[in-house]
Amino acid sequence: MADVSSPRRRGRENVDADPDEDRAQIILITGLTLAVLFVAVVLLLNTVIYTENLATRGADAGGAEAIEFRDDTVDDLAGILHREHRNRSSDDVLNDFDESVKTYSHTVAGLRARDGVIANVSVNRSTVERGYFVAQNETESGFRNMTAPDGTTANWTVVSGVGRTRNYRLTVNSASVSDGEDGAFAVVADGAGENWSVTLSNDSADAIDVRVRNATVNTTRTFSHEGDGNVTIDLTAGTVGGQHFPELVWAGGVQNGSDPSDTYDIRHENGGNATGTYSFVVDERAGTSPLDASSRPYVTDAVYGVDVELTHRTPELTYSDVVRLAPGERDA
Repeated sequence: MADVSSPRRRGRENVDADPDEDRAQIILITGLTLAVLFVAVVLLLNTVIYTENLATRGADAGGAEAIEFRDDTVDDLAGILHREHRNRSSDDVLNDFDESVKTYSHTVAGLRARDGVIANVSVNRSTVERGYFVAQNETESGFRNMTAPDGTTANWTVVSGVGRTRNYRLTVNSASVSDGEDGAFAVVADGAGENWSVTLSNDSADAIDVRVRNATVNTTRTFSHEGDGNVTIDLTAGTVGGQHFPELVWAGGVQNGSDPSDTYDIRHENGGNATGTYSFVVDERAGTSPLDASSRPYVTDAVYGVDVELTHRTPELTYSDVVRLAPGERDA
């Protein structure tokens, strides 16, 4: 009988056991490798998510607040500048505006400090662009017609030698304008060989017809309205009663760009066929005018544009900007 414990027998048993041990080791190593890979992937994903959240939080919590501060400030200062032009407290509107901005900045700084924000607003006086404010207010008896200061001249030049015009707002009573375009009141911008006009008429109740004409545009649109019949037409913003009118582009073809080399005149035609108020700011004008704030209409010195410096500082972000303030420019 063969000896089961012989060396040959034991060798064969050892050979038969080796494959099982190898497979177990391979499985173990594979499992460890997969575990390491999974951990690495999880760590990588967590890093990406953290980075994205951090970047998003930085933009929203810091940058968005600063941008909102800038936009709100620009809107507020535009209103202050318009108020200073209308309600002059001295002979220098820039000084009046500067003092109002200082008061505004002090007030805003106090309010923002409650939220841990350091805010400041200031006027860079060295950047001021002087201009002229032209306006017609209401009389004691109500709206005045659109004639010259003498009250009778219907076709007349309001201001001449203009390079740029901003914030041109015209309010008319639609019941006072002509029924048709023949003889209707018109605002005209006359340049070197170019002409632009907007004509106001009314052939229906509770509405006003607005016609825009220049070398390439000739279109009329009817705008309905409610209330007392007063309609505000923003000639530089291109709106009628708050409704956008795409073809109403101020002095299109006459005022070219924000710094044109050619000047133009602003005229009223058939001024006796409309009553209302208006105001606008121009950068230049030819000659001198005897009109003052006691006249209707009148012309006074103005600020056409000026740079305003803004600072908004939090523990996370310091934001500074310089904004040119010229509210109501055609291409603003």
